[in-house]
Amino acid sequence: MSNDTTPTDAPTALVLGAAGFIGRHVCRQLATQGFGVLGVGHGRWTDDALRAHGITRWVDADIDAASLRTVTEGAAPSVIINCAGSGAVAHSFSAPATDHARSVGATLAALEFAREQAAPARFVLASSAAVYGDQGDVDIDESASSRPMSPYGYHKVMAEMLCESYSRFFGIKTRIVRLFSVYGEGLRKQLLWDALNKFDRGVSSFFGTGDEMRDWIHVDGAAPLLVQAAIARDASHAVFNGGHVRASTREVLGRLAQAARVPLTPVFSGEVHTGNPRRLTGAHERARAELGFSATIGLGDGLQRYANWFKREGAD
Repeated sequence: MSNDTTPTDAPTALVLGAAGFIGRHVCRQLATQGFGVLGVGHGRWTDDALRAHGITRWVDADIDAASLRTVTEGAAPSVIINCAGSGAVAHSFSAPATDHARSVGATLAALEFAREQAAPARFVLASSAAVYGDQGDVDIDESASSRPMSPYGYHKVMAEMLCESYSRFFGIKTRIVRLFSVYGEGLRKQLLWDALNKFDRGVSSFFGTGDEMRDWIHVDGAAPLLVQAAIARDASHAVFNGGHVRASTREVLGRLAQAARVPLTPVFSGEVHTGNPRRLTGAHERARAELGFSATIGLGDGLQRYANWFKREGAD
């Protein structure tokens, strides 16, 4: 299914997984940068929502050669940003083939599409810190080895390797952004969503130890980082971490309860999830130095915004 609005003379960007949580924010960010935005993936948009996110053409389909040709017909994107994929470690254990197709298969299709263009687009992969696995009590930099602990992480490694290959052998300018824990208004899954639904039911118990350390970045920081990586012109291939604030699960859920004005203290079972590193935090200097990137939304403000959104429209 395709939605098409009036094309513009602006430079064109193609977003894969444009209807997803991060993809929607990337589309809007690209539009503010003056791009006409094409989107492909799964999801339904109203015409008003398409306009609000700056999307000039949308195709509801799997990401493959046919859908990429359809969505770009008559337009040559100068930028492709791949935000497609399940985004869930647990899903990769229950449906590894599907996770592989959404991550690796979509990346291969888009890189091959870029290779066949007369003027290949710059390609950005929204990857994941899951490629690092558990590397101990350190803030991991981009030179660290890959030690994924889940099929999801392995699939991200495979997608990254495709980017490096197409850069090396076919001259595609590729950038990889390894996002850490992205959160923000509109996210209806993962830890913070589950926590607020539990708090609504008067439940305060959670899996894990509470001492797991994560690197948190609000989606209004993650989306500009992906766009800044896309418009950077100097490197043929580059890798950037995408994080902002380091905090334990205990601290984050405690502050979320306060933001939601819930008189509960989170308690933890002590059980450890398969594929869940004890610590996953990054060094952010490369994105700051090479892209001039600096996230601006602190954890307290971000959690308050999320709690306010949930109260208005997010509850199950």
